[in-house]
This record gives sequence, structure tokens and C-alpha cells, in this order.
Amino acid sequence: MKIACFYTLTYSECRDSLPPGTELVWTGYGDDAYWNELSTRWDGTGDLLVIEHDMQLHGQVVPQFEACPALWCTFGYEYGPRWPGHFIEDALGCTRFRAQLQQQFPLGMVAAHISATDGLPPVPFWHNCDLYIRRALTRAGLKPCVHEPPVTHLRGS
Repeated sequence: MKIACFYTLTYSECRDSLPPGTELVWTGYGDDAYWNELSTRWDGTGDLLVIEHDMQLHGQVVPQFEACPALWCTFGYEYGPRWPGHFIEDALGCTRFRAQLQQQFPLGMVAAHISATDGLPPVPFWHNCDLYIRRALTRAGLKPCVHEPPVTHLRGS
């Protein structure tokens, strides 16, 4: 499984919790950098674990993702103090995509479809990457397999 942590800046708690071999991917060179870097790694040659810079993982993340046969898996997290009790379960904070799913839904196709049907830009800016992927997958009838316990959203704590 390829593991990538996408960041412009990282929290030390995030860095300390990353599994061995995690690729640190800097996305600070433009609003579309996250999408472009994600697209480079979304190649269908292996499962892909996406971790965002403000997530603190726990020791059950990788074993649960490796053992689960679902195509799309997440660990949810609490959004933040302004929305107490609001959990995110379908964003990119801590998400694994099986190679088969990546092959079925190339990100170029996802962006073109969502752009055309929803009137959004052809390449998502950093804040919309999960929106494009989520819309494409849920419209195809897929739902994420949500694992427990949640990971920690460092910016939200």
C-alpha cells in the first residue's frame, strides 16, 4: 500500500503518528497542487492511503485498512469545536482507496465529470478535492466503509 501525507505545513503529532515509509507530499505551490499530487499517486497500481497534514493516526489505522476488502475506507474525525459532535466520515483526512477503485475512477475522469455536471472548475482547488471524489463515488452507488475508533483532527481539537 502506498501511503502519502499531503501537507503545506504539518503538525508534529501528525508526523509522529505516520506509518513507516509514508511519503510526505508538499502541496504548497498552488491551489491545484493537492489535486495534481494526488493524481500522480492515484495510478491504480496499488492501494493508496491518503493522510492530510492535520490528522493524528492511531495504531489500528493501517491494520484495519489492510484487512478490509472494501474499495473505499475511511477513519472519521470530529470536524472541530465550532461544530461539536459533527463527524466527517467521507473526506480525505484518513482514507484508503483500493487499486481497483482507482482504475475504475481515474481522477481525470472524475474531475471532468464533476466539472461538467456540477458547473465546477475542471481542476479542483485544494479545498474541493474530497468533494469531487465523494460525489463521483457516491453517484456511482459507493459508500465509504467507516472504521473505528476515529482519528484525531488536530486543527479541530
